[in-house]
Amino acid sequence: MKEYFPFMIKKFFYFIIICSINNISAQKDSLGPIALEPVTLKVSRISESIEKLPFSISKIEFEQRQDIYQQLSFNEYLLGIPGLFALNANNYSQDLRVSIRGFGARSAFGIRGIKILVDGIPETTPDGQGQIDNLNLSIIKSLEIIRGPSSSLYGNASGGVISISTIEDFNENFIKAGFTFGTYNMQQYQFAVGLKGKRTNYIFHGNRITTEGYRVQSGFENYNFNFKMKHWFTPLSEINLLVNYTDSPLAKDSGGLNLEEVNNDRRQARQRNIDFNTEETIRQFKIGANFTHQVHRIILNSYSFYSFRDFYGLLPFEDGGIVDLERNYAGNASSLTFRHNIANNTNKVQIGYDLAIQKDNRLRFNNLEGNKGDRSFDQKESFSSFGFFIVDHFSSGDFLLSGGIRYDRNHLKAKDKFLTDGDGSDDISLHSLNPSIGLNYSLNNQHHLFANFSTSFETPALSELSANPSGEGGFNIALEPQKARNIEIGYKIKSGSLLAEIVLFHIKTDNDLVPYELEDFPDRTFFRNAGSTKRSGIEFFYSQALLRNINLKASYTYSDFSYDDYETSSGNFNDNKLPGIPKHLATISFDYLNKSGLNARLQSRFVGKLFTNDSNSVSDDNYSVVNLNIGYKIKTDHAIISPFIGINNMFNTKYNDNIRINAFGGRFYEPAPGLNIFGGVRFQI
Repeated sequence: MKEYFPFMIKKFFYFIIICSINNISAQKDSLGPIALEPVTLKVSRISESIEKLPFSISKIEFEQRQDIYQQLSFNEYLLGIPGLFALNANNYSQDLRVSIRGFGARSAFGIRGIKILVDGIPETTPDGQGQIDNLNLSIIKSLEIIRGPSSSLYGNASGGVISISTIEDFNENFIKAGFTFGTYNMQQYQFAVGLKGKRTNYIFHGNRITTEGYRVQSGFENYNFNFKMKHWFTPLSEINLLVNYTDSPLAKDSGGLNLEEVNNDRRQARQRNIDFNTEETIRQFKIGANFTHQVHRIILNSYSFYSFRDFYGLLPFEDGGIVDLERNYAGNASSLTFRHNIANNTNKVQIGYDLAIQKDNRLRFNNLEGNKGDRSFDQKESFSSFGFFIVDHFSSGDFLLSGGIRYDRNHLKAKDKFLTDGDGSDDISLHSLNPSIGLNYSLNNQHHLFANFSTSFETPALSELSANPSGEGGFNIALEPQKARNIEIGYKIKSGSLLAEIVLFHIKTDNDLVPYELEDFPDRTFFRNAGSTKRSGIEFFYSQALLRNINLKASYTYSDFSYDDYETSSGNFNDNKLPGIPKHLATISFDYLNKSGLNARLQSRFVGKLFTNDSNSVSDDNYSVVNLNIGYKIKTDHAIISPFIGINNMFNTKYNDNIRINAFGGRFYEPAPGLNIFGGVRFQI
């Protein structure tokens, strides 16, 4: 037991048990516990209450907490979700790296293997790349997260799903403004305007963030604008229009360090990153519309969108070390949901399609110590996808049976326009059929058992395919799609203020996409397939009101992930642990909110030891980090004033914010900031 449950984890469970026992007497208090309202989820395609769905799904609401958040990293909103682990919250050039049950852990930058949706519209490209540097964190209302393979619902790169809903409903016109200042010269300025009409709501948001960053060469600057309109044609018919524009003129990359460099100076940047002035510039525009119409028991949902992204990045090497990328991405999807009763049973069926196309114009130039040199790569790439799916939820008494199947066709093209080294043009078609089935049994209104089988597939992203270790144009055609099969069983409890869940899962994958570096191409990330992996784990979540104003939330994840069949010229890695994923991950938080306006959160996170490379020859030690947020709402006749303050890493723990998996030369580490403080004021009139 000592190997699986370290001393801290044991204490963690003991504390939860004690709190549960104490709450039995607390419920007899005259104040009484806070009962949880029914929660209905849309991320499952067909709306159902969370306790009846036969999947591992989490939902988190943020409206009451937004005013005490720093709103600097999306990671602030993900802490405490079992099965989910994030790194790289402080390297704004590489973006947050999110993994769910190991899916997404390979990413060199951005989010891979996980489908990101914002107000029902994909933020993830057809080839599986996801960036959230265009997301205005202040407008997040809630998150719905499917923790596990979900390609029968969402197609390519759906090892998990994160659905973000932004603010849209309000009772009266408002104007909001705020500013935040923090350590490392962090500054943020925000405004929001909401206009309410008889049938139409309009919301405008603006945001500006700058910071010098914790490390040398890690500064960041970002401007963000969002517009959202919601119009009701009838009570059963509505349309949402979304517009987003982001301009990030500066995001520097301080690079990875070896252990000796970390011990000498945690705040230093890698010298090559300074020499080559590693940074990126991004401009992105996105427009989309989502339409819903209900006639009797039939619901039509349809969306369309277009996105343009202009990326210019400097990498720490000469040959091809400047990337100039223009991306156009558009899509359309529609679905019909039918509901009908059969005797005392209910059946809901949804059929639909997803269509998307991505076109990348990728140029590379030599990086002459921060100056643009000769062109070394010129390639036009495209990725088109079409998916057709059927989902069915059949309810009979205490049982809900859910099933789905989806067919996806993906077509990839590369047109090599840099012909001095030959024509490397490629044309690839990839097809996949993904089923899922799940069963939920309600023991009573409070206790629920569920089990499911689900699948996923993940094609290599265009940027991963174009990173060809041969040094030539075209795609690395040796890369194969990654496929996964997931089996899980779980138990959910919802009683009064108590919400708890425990899930056991086992996942088998084939052709895992694994990052690596080569001595001949220093600092460039390439990808290869591992034969197969096996992933077994336990996820636990617990939430309960201890008193009327205090709520406890706790989570624990045990991840036993290893290679089952993986051998390269560097060695045989069979039975080695997957790098970048801790075996033990736990969080515990106390939330306090009272009627006078005091709002506080104390949160502790424990991250267990993890390996940095496939050979498991180097590991990163476990650590614990504690954060504190406090805010207060002052209500006057004409305004609400909300001052707030936060302390990140209260006990100045030394840990690494990111691990660069399989980095050459032992440059695995990106040190995290020590104790740092932020504070500010937000106003509403």
